[in-house]
Amino acid sequence: MHWIREVRNGSATTGTRGKKTRRGASNGSRHGHSVSTEAVSKAAHRYSFSSELTPLSIASLITPAEDLTVDVPWLRAVFTETWETIFGHWMSRYGCPFVFGDENIAESFISISSLCGQLDKWMAADSGRANDHTYSGFSEAFTDIDTDHQTRMSLERVILAFAARWLPLASSSTPLDTASTQETIVRLWREARADMLNVINRPTYRSMLTLYLFGLTPIPDGITDEEELSGMSGSLCVQASLQQVYMLRVRQRSLQFSGSKVSPVTEKTFSLSPDPVATNNFMNAESIAHWAALIFDTSASLTLSCRPILSSGLFGFESDWCWCLVRSCTELFQGTISGWTGEMTESKANQVIAAGSMTKLRTWKLEAVFREALRDGHDESAVNKVYNEIIDGIEQFNQVYGDLLEACQKRIHFLSQATKLRWHELILHYNIGILLIVDAIEATERYDLLPRLSAARTEAEISVLNVLKFGIENTYTITLRSGTSPGSIGLDDGRTTVPILAIDPYPHHVVAAVQLMRKAVDRDLATDRINEDTHSNLNGILRRALDLLPGSSKSVVSARRQVGLDMDDT
Repeated sequence: MHWIREVRNGSATTGTRGKKTRRGASNGSRHGHSVSTEAVSKAAHRYSFSSELTPLSIASLITPAEDLTVDVPWLRAVFTETWETIFGHWMSRYGCPFVFGDENIAESFISISSLCGQLDKWMAADSGRANDHTYSGFSEAFTDIDTDHQTRMSLERVILAFAARWLPLASSSTPLDTASTQETIVRLWREARADMLNVINRPTYRSMLTLYLFGLTPIPDGITDEEELSGMSGSLCVQASLQQVYMLRVRQRSLQFSGSKVSPVTEKTFSLSPDPVATNNFMNAESIAHWAALIFDTSASLTLSCRPILSSGLFGFESDWCWCLVRSCTELFQGTISGWTGEMTESKANQVIAAGSMTKLRTWKLEAVFREALRDGHDESAVNKVYNEIIDGIEQFNQVYGDLLEACQKRIHFLSQATKLRWHELILHYNIGILLIVDAIEATERYDLLPRLSAARTEAEISVLNVLKFGIENTYTITLRSGTSPGSIGLDDGRTTVPILAIDPYPHHVVAAVQLMRKAVDRDLATDRINEDTHSNLNGILRRALDLLPGSSKSVVSARRQVGLDMDDT
């Protein structure tokens, strides 16, 4: 009867707790870096890791595409205020283990698009100095400028395609033409997709981000299965993105060849700058970018059942330095919060959510490795080893963050909307991970593994349902910044307010949560743990959650259709 503990008035009863802490090494492969002191020192004033300075906006990295008729400022605003608000928090002082607790790093937000752009500038500036090949100054400069322009425009296209699903929200008073809007969404997706091969062949940090964002861009409704199969897939772009990060960090220092191409040893010399400030800025930036890529890698491993590229899989995960560092940082954070007194403030809440998101990624890693062990049929000792790690990871998360996240929930209506959105994402993503483990166990009929996860599953199901209801009943406002022209799309004073779920930057996770929860409520009805009225009420919440998601997405439309058919059958 655990569904009796239901959501009330938009608040969420979470089930989350954890333990530990200490900090290890802060960076990955350090060898082979070439940093221009002058370039880094100057850029440090424009891109700051300090919490006192605002990160560069997306507008500074991209230029509007001349051939587009959509409202570019609106799409940029949605991208910046939703996805970057969440992802940038994971890169912050308490969200990234490689710079954990560093007071020179912004506490609540680092723009990943700005970071990638700055890294590309630093590397290009130094690469030009170290190039031993003979080119005319004109042709070399022209090539660099042309390549940089193409890279920026590719990022522009994919940002517009990524945010296009929210175009129907652009007008709060005058409904947009549905057919015309869908045509625009499809066109933007096709243009971005057609550009992906070019992006793959231009390995830069911005290209890495471009590829990953396309992997997060939903296939629009109306794209046929034949067209979907005739070009680059989102999952393939994610894998290409991870491969680019690996190549960018390792650098080419030895002969590489394949049947299609032989790449000789580079003649460029890479060395660390003698300026400690410049060196530290570059290494911090590259380490944060590497953490971003680890998030990409781990998420793909869990949700797409892909083998990891940037960290170890089943064999070696327990000694992988980056995940050992996350565990140490969790222990360090536990020591930090022991001295906290008073109520949960905005600053404390952001620290808790950032550190919790970092630890959540480690639990996702363990869960991905566990699914790999079950999927590939490894022996019992391998399965039990990672299973025990998952149980320990859940206990650590609950011990360290459980009470703190409940304190955030109690103060949730006194926190900023960005903090509310971050809290919502953490609770949803952490608990989806647990439900995916249960789903994998049931799919492989390893029911002997369920008893130790029984309490965690119950809490996860309660938390997911509560946080979905929270996203339905609480709102988020998108604001166009000065210098834009909101009047062109009918916005009132450049602002539009919608339920949080309507602008959730990870709507595919909401779809997955709904599918997992439908199985749970059907199971409870079949075992008489809930009655028909409760079953109908819970399904109503799940249906409203789907109804708020962008209707231009092929997967969302399919999920709505399936839910409708199932409820008709019921």
